[in-house]
Amino acid sequence: MAANTRFDLLIFDFDGTLCDTRVAIGHCLERALATHGRSIPPPGQTASIVSKGLSLPETIILLDPSLHAQSGAVTEMVSTYRSFYRSEGDGLVTMVPGANIALQDVRAWGAKCIVVSNKGTEAIHRSLERFELSHLIELVFGEEPGVPFKPDPALLTDRIAPKFPQIAKQRMLMVGDTEADIQFAHAGGIACCWATYGFGDPRRCTALSPEYHIDSIGDFPAFVRG
Repeated sequence: MAANTRFDLLIFDFDGTLCDTRVAIGHCLERALATHGRSIPPPGQTASIVSKGLSLPETIILLDPSLHAQSGAVTEMVSTYRSFYRSEGDGLVTMVPGANIALQDVRAWGAKCIVVSNKGTEAIHRSLERFELSHLIELVFGEEPGVPFKPDPALLTDRIAPKFPQIAKQRMLMVGDTEADIQFAHAGGIACCWATYGFGDPRRCTALSPEYHIDSIGDFPAFVRG
């Protein structure tokens, strides 16, 4: 499906859209749970929860609902997870094949590219550097103090739009693979291109009626040029 308008700001999700982090996330979640003496859910359950695209604290609580009222314990597990991600997870991340070429192509005809993710900002930057994608990305909005999580539209209205005042919302496009990405786009009043190849549950994502979809990141340059 080709785009029916020109998009000048392309807002990419990270996990599952530009990089495949499934193995890294699953491994580090299991390590964090085990370190804190928590039960490890079956892999299918973990994958289903990760597919929602939620923040790390929300993901951990869904994996172990007994943590819901234990904010201190959740904070500790987040810290443990990130420690494992730095030492063991980074090396398990792979770039989605063709992501570098797709970004180069859309940048070549003048589109600006940013990353918006519920993942920790430092982890995103490490992978972007590793796969030589950093020079293709204008800005990264990840999990950090004071930055709301997707699908909260405040991130778009209060942080992104002021950075690009010359670009109308009609010229902005969210590109992501999960429910949170589609909900974020629609809550903020912009279109969404669902990356069907990523982590998202097809049934739940389809039910949210994304305007567009791509089955491969390699399809994106042709799609967005119309």
